[in-house]
Amino acid sequence: MTKEKILSAAQELFEEQGFDGTSVRDIAAKANVNVALINYHFGSKDLLITILIEEIANAAYIKLADIYKSNERPMQKLFLAIDSMVDKIVDNKKYYQMLHRELSMTGRPELKDQLIKSMKRNRTELKNIIEEGQGKKVFRTDIDMELTLSILFGVLQQVTGKAYLYKDANHKLKTRLRHHLHDLMSSFLSKK
Repeated sequence: MTKEKILSAAQELFEEQGFDGTSVRDIAAKANVNVALINYHFGSKDLLITILIEEIANAAYIKLADIYKSNERPMQKLFLAIDSMVDKIVDNKKYYQMLHRELSMTGRPELKDQLIKSMKRNRTELKNIIEEGQGKKVFRTDIDMELTLSILFGVLQQVTGKAYLYKDANHKLKTRLRHHLHDLMSSFLSKK
């Protein structure tokens, strides 16, 4: 319970103030715990953000892995994966904006390496879904996989990074984004 309270407070503060703008004392005050408990559970602020990112990334990875292992048809799996990512990213825009900010920072290469590792793992699950569809002759095989995945993640990243441009409520934005990505990926990947 205490650990989750600390992680939740840290996430909220990192999103609002950034990693560098948030102190361990700020986190302790927000979580209503003493600093010693943060040190006991996490050891440092760096380890705290590492664990936070890992927990959120693991949840996304597990969801994508479950979709890949499901008995759905390849296109339906791809749509479910897109829907899962859209929900996660739109519902947590501030978190993903914080991640993009941290990725652009060069002062913490170990954090950047962890973020890249987590993103690659999720890309691999999407790649598996597409390759399964190719193996079942549902998806085209003459695509550049890396560029295809970059287009998908690029759209999601742009929407997250530029959320202030979208005046839609989250529900409308999610609906628009889902339809757009479904149409984009199905028209591109479907065999003609």
